[in-house]
Amino acid sequence: MIAALADIAPASGSQKPRKPVAAQLMTTHKPGDAPASAAAALARARSRLDAVARAERLVATGTPQADADAQVARSAGVSPHTLRRWRLACRGLSSEARLAALIDRPGRGRCGPLTGGEMRDCVEALVYEHGPHLTAPHVQRVLEARYGEAPSKRALQRWLQAWRADPANARALSAVSDPDGHRSRRGPALGNREAGVDAPNALWELDSTPADVLCTDGRHVIVGAIDVWSRRARVLVVPVSRAVAICALLRRCLIDWGVAGTVRTDEGKDYTSKHLTRVLADLGIVHDICPPYTPEAKPFIERFFGTLTRDLFAHLPGFTGHSVADRKKIEAKKSLAQRRGRDERETFDIQLTGAELQQKCDQWCDAVYGRRDHGTTGESPFARMAGWTSPLRQIADPRLLDALLAEPAVEGGRRTIGKNGITIQWVNYIAPEMGRRIGERVEVRLDPADPARLFVFALDGAFLFMAEDPERSGGDQATIASHAKASAKKADGKARRHARGLKKQHMPERAMDDVLKAADRKASNVIALPRPGETHETPALKQAVRAADARDALMPDKTDLLRRIEARRVEFEISHGDIGCLVLNALGLRVVSLQSLSVASLEALLDLLDNGVTWTEPVEIGTAYENPAAAEAGGAFMAACKKLYLEDQS
Repeated sequence: MIAALADIAPASGSQKPRKPVAAQLMTTHKPGDAPASAAAALARARSRLDAVARAERLVATGTPQADADAQVARSAGVSPHTLRRWRLACRGLSSEARLAALIDRPGRGRCGPLTGGEMRDCVEALVYEHGPHLTAPHVQRVLEARYGEAPSKRALQRWLQAWRADPANARALSAVSDPDGHRSRRGPALGNREAGVDAPNALWELDSTPADVLCTDGRHVIVGAIDVWSRRARVLVVPVSRAVAICALLRRCLIDWGVAGTVRTDEGKDYTSKHLTRVLADLGIVHDICPPYTPEAKPFIERFFGTLTRDLFAHLPGFTGHSVADRKKIEAKKSLAQRRGRDERETFDIQLTGAELQQKCDQWCDAVYGRRDHGTTGESPFARMAGWTSPLRQIADPRLLDALLAEPAVEGGRRTIGKNGITIQWVNYIAPEMGRRIGERVEVRLDPADPARLFVFALDGAFLFMAEDPERSGGDQATIASHAKASAKKADGKARRHARGLKKQHMPERAMDDVLKAADRKASNVIALPRPGETHETPALKQAVRAADARDALMPDKTDLLRRIEARRVEFEISHGDIGCLVLNALGLRVVSLQSLSVASLEALLDLLDNGVTWTEPVEIGTAYENPAAAEAGGAFMAACKKLYLEDQS
């Protein structure tokens, strides 16, 4: 009945005449409005006219009017009532008049002020700020406060509904108000993260997520690993996601699957810890760290966690849901009266312990997930691995992983070996091999099989020895100390013998003499030109000149002796430093200058030079010189030097 009444329209003569399209646009869109707004209104009118024409063509083919309206309305994205309203507005009009009749006009029930301009921008800003929580009454109050006017609440409701229904606006609002959800639902995923993964163990993905099942011994975390090529998966139920737990899961995967080529993780502290980084480096596994806030970079483990939650956790007692909304729905299964006064254990029917949850996860991974065809590969992980015939890298002896994956004994994993051993939390760990390594910086790891013992490694990764706490291990502390002392004594004796050999060979005590001689030879190659200057005189200097002249008058003239000695020195290519060094080595007397020697001493020295005594620096007093002539005259020279020394003393 209602549809029939809606189709009744007044005759064309009773309708008000419509303005032309251009005039209609001038009426509905003011000169200050943006041209795009008028173009959009005209485009909407043409779309509506096309929908009306399609409905009329269906009716002409014999389709009932109600069915035709419903069919076209679905394709146009509107309700059948809206399509009937458009059709009635066009009935009996010409083509141009029909188009003008379908153009939006501001007026009662319409949001004219929001067709463009500053007011529209203000409302859009409110939408972006408050998202789905923005209401028309709030928008109306803001517009009235800022602009003095506002459309009706109903008009604002329609405008907000239409704005949010626009795909472009919905995408922009999603990107602003819910970035993570927008990336998950609308982010492009056109690539293939599996590209290049062409063999088992080529790439593993690791991640951690809170367990959605409450246990009787508290909340737990799921640490998971998946082999991307085969889709094999392993999980570990632990109280907290730490590097030690991740290494424990790695141990299981290494033993069951083999050695991975690359492990991809996020940049969480547990996955970028020094312990895990060192373990992967020791195993020769590449550690691929995803950029921050990019869960899509490791999609396989993320999707596996979703499958684990839906397929297993959701059917276990204690399931709390994966979100707050899921939790509320589970809680709503019981009335408020039933929940009142009850704790989580009764509300969620908590029954499992962490160990029992681990057992169920292992059973599900092997018997359900591992034997079920995967939607992407088309095969189950078990069948996919059964069809692989090429060899895989394996750990020959699982015992090797004990020390490699052992937990660092202290923060940072490093300690210095002291006189009392390696001290950790006021406990001294000792070993016989420590005697010769006191003072060394080492890396220490706990023995997972015996907390009273430590694995001790050098900083370069070389294994050194096992240390123990005698009080807990039952070792003989006195015997260990005795062996450590013997080891230290042996190492010290070896070091001393080595040092004596080097010192005898290279004579480090004469190193400074060599430096001085080399410097003297180098300095003699360059002679400074005399500088012009003026004589500095003081009364005291004048008196000193008189005193020096008086002394020279009483002393014999040594000028001729010094000249002859200098000629011999130049002839035999003997440096001044060699002469001083020789006298010092022979007599223990430092010669400042030849002028300080007496006439007798100078004559004796000249006599030695006249006899052809040339030499180089001796090794020790009384030994032969390198020059053969000096070697023959060595004894005579020593006697002459002693004679000179005695004469100088007298």
